[in-house]
Amino acid sequence: MFGFWKRGEQVNDLILRHLAHVRQAMSLCGDATRAYFVEKDVEKARRLMVETHKAESLADDVRREVEKTLVQGALLASSRRQLLLIVDGIDTLANAAQGTLHYLVNQSVDVPQEVQPFALRILEESETLFEDVDCGIRSLLAGDAKTSLDCAERIDRHESAVDRLDAEATRTLFALDIELARKMHVRGYFTLLALISDRAEDLADQVALVAAERAL
Repeated sequence: MFGFWKRGEQVNDLILRHLAHVRQAMSLCGDATRAYFVEKDVEKARRLMVETHKAESLADDVRREVEKTLVQGALLASSRRQLLLIVDGIDTLANAAQGTLHYLVNQSVDVPQEVQPFALRILEESETLFEDVDCGIRSLLAGDAKTSLDCAERIDRHESAVDRLDAEATRTLFALDIELARKMHVRGYFTLLALISDRAEDLADQVALVAAERAL
């Protein structure tokens, strides 16, 4: 799989390893969130949060390996910069997932029953969105600009859906007769949860830019 970057097989393999660890972090984040809201099992959520941290750490290790390989001159300078930006963008998804869980579990956020469904729907959108992230990255590495652009477009649509759900969750939350401090605490969680899709949108923009440039 050489794609747009000739003589880049080693780099491509490393990026796919990095992507796999980020996928694991995202999956564990989903499991932990459902344990917290659906199963009401905080200890399980905490254990899964630790596993999410481990996956994120592994992703960091591989990201540094990618950076080292690129800095050593594996590709042309322009290609190195493009791939560094993309790898950093992928990495922010694992960071955002971990940050969301740390806030939810470590701060014991008391999310009202009325807004919990919004959190789960945002989570589902984020999980589906990651499938398009995976598709976009793999297609880009394979040199398939059209599919990369299609995936980036779908990521944007998912991000817009998350924005709408986040806005609806906020309206529902602040209409409730509960303490303002609790509302603000819960609002902080939703801000972090929506950050996953925001980071994915930034990554999609970078993927689309590279795909468009390389297709010329």
